[in-house]
Amino acid sequence: TCLVRYTAKLLHDEIAQGRASGGSIQDGTPIMRGGYKFLESCLRHKEDMVIYEAARAICGLPNLEPQDLSPAINSLQAALSSPSPAMRFATMKTLANVAASHPRVVSKCNEDLETLIADANRSVATLAITTLLKTGSENSIDRLLKQISAFLTDIADEYKITVVKSLQQLCFTYPSRHRVIVGFLSNFLREEGGFDFKRSIVAGIINLMNQIPETTESSLLHLCEFIEDCEFTMLSTQILNLLGEMGPSTSAPARYIRFIYNRVILENSAVRAA
Repeated sequence: TCLVRYTAKLLHDEIAQGRASGGSIQDGTPIMRGGYKFLESCLRHKEDMVIYEAARAICGLPNLEPQDLSPAINSLQAALSSPSPAMRFATMKTLANVAASHPRVVSKCNEDLETLIADANRSVATLAITTLLKTGSENSIDRLLKQISAFLTDIADEYKITVVKSLQQLCFTYPSRHRVIVGFLSNFLREEGGFDFKRSIVAGIINLMNQIPETTESSLLHLCEFIEDCEFTMLSTQILNLLGEMGPSTSAPARYIRFIYNRVILENSAVRAA
């Protein structure tokens, strides 16, 4: 593994000094071609750790073409079924990083990733879900949301927040599915969860309203339903202030009066003031 890391540093230095041709790394300088071939040969090593380090090194090289990544992704895909939780976690972390810039290359692993949603290690399962949300197609959203729904009820809030952020990015990628995704998020506002989890959902919905204006009216209604039974004063006041700011410019401002009036009658002094 030391040789693998040294070779990876050599390749990084070559690229940093502008010696990359701009295309495939296999068309670069002799050092780049030789270094890449060495890393690729390590993918066929008998030791799992050497294979993983070589795959991680290839995936960590900047500006690689999809064909240069494919051998490493194939090795990582095989490692997803490893009996070692540490190996599965390391593999998932690497694939999640690659999916941020090359989702199509990682999409070949989607079937294996869906299996890992049920992994006993919650960190592995969370990474599998967030990666699937980057690599899945628009047609797979409904199926993914169904799987995530069951998963979210069994994990700690810190993992839930990570999934919420990934769902927000998914909505930016497929804005036409905003009703489905915002509706899914709002359902969890009414489920059990701590302040940070609920705050992350509210912040995500508000961010979507700012970035995708067509989500505004349906999102405001979801938030209104949430404050009907909200135990967090800070979130209630934030949503009421948002209603005061955005409500008058909607097509039917009067629909929000009932929710505001209920807060005046039923809530504590801080919420009534808001």
